[in-house]
Amino acid sequence: MSEHLLAASGLTKRFGGLTAVDGVEFHVDEGEIVGLIGPNGAGKTTVFNLISRFLEPTAGAITFDGVDLLRVPPHKVIGLGIARTFQNLGLFPYMTVRDNLLVGRHNQFHGRILSLAVGVGRREERAAAAEVGEMLDAFGLGALGGAPASMLPYGSQKAVELIRALMAKPRLVLLDEPVAGMNATETQTMGQFIRRVREERGVTVLLVEHDMSLVMEICDRIVVLDFGRKIAEGTPREIQTNPRVVEAYLGQEVDRAQV
Repeated sequence: MSEHLLAASGLTKRFGGLTAVDGVEFHVDEGEIVGLIGPNGAGKTTVFNLISRFLEPTAGAITFDGVDLLRVPPHKVIGLGIARTFQNLGLFPYMTVRDNLLVGRHNQFHGRILSLAVGVGRREERAAAAEVGEMLDAFGLGALGGAPASMLPYGSQKAVELIRALMAKPRLVLLDEPVAGMNATETQTMGQFIRRVREERGVTVLLVEHDMSLVMEICDRIVVLDFGRKIAEGTPREIQTNPRVVEAYLGQEVDRAQV
């Protein structure tokens, strides 16, 4: 087994004359919650897209539990144990919440999704349905399983998207701005849920987020990007007091996001 669950070294991505990610190195260890922060355009989502194999890096290496991710086809990344959410909601709006979550379990099925066949397919379907109910209840959404996803409040839709990622039984989940657009109550609830994802389900978390109060509260370590380069890495307290980070990004946020 590799020393780190996820490791990136020399990670670089150029789009023509624009360098979006420039020689970035960082790692995520099993059981951590790691924040990836920086101003808009710093390269955070590009890093996520490189890890997810949506983009090919110009240079560098990415390993997951010792496996060279750059040799893995994009459609097989989730099978390795990496799931993600996106800045923009990716739910199927006219499908029920329950069916949206069952889609997230597809990589665990040996037969067809929602197969009505007897035997293994039927057992898998029952097990997946039971897990959907358990996950919805855990997040206080049990009564909404039969509702179309489009009918849920925005915060609840974001929660469903995270739960759907967890249905794939990942070891690592990449959360791209999980509380964007949420109110204070929804943000607090999501923060508690992210902690439970780690503590109760053993899932490692790498998140991109602009809500510094949340980042400082739930992250074990933070990696800071600016103009595609890593400018700092450390604990929340170390990041809050890093002059370069304060100048580049945090500014007045430091006073409002004390650990």
